[in-house]
Amino acid sequence: MIDSPDRTPLTRDFFDRPVLEVAPDLLGRTLVRSTPDGPIALRLTEVEAYAGEIDPGSHAFRGRTQRNTAMYGPPGHAYVYFTYGMSRRSA
Repeated sequence: MIDSPDRTPLTRDFFDRPVLEVAPDLLGRTLVRSTPDGPIALRLTEVEAYAGEIDPGSHAFRGRTQRNTAMYGPPGHAYVYFTYGMSRRSA
């Protein structure tokens, strides 16, 4: 039997830590979004961690923009972006 995923809501304090501490603690957690059609849940099996303006791999590296403004807000907000080069394959 597979253990049920952890669905304990996280506080903003959970995210108010260094990124390299937060990222591994997110693995195995379940992200739940409530919709009019019911909840959507997914288990986090992969995470990435970037150190903001000091990390050349981060979208915040060149400073605040309209696109990355969530990265400058309070802890616990999501920054979501499309990964270019993604392709769909038919089976």
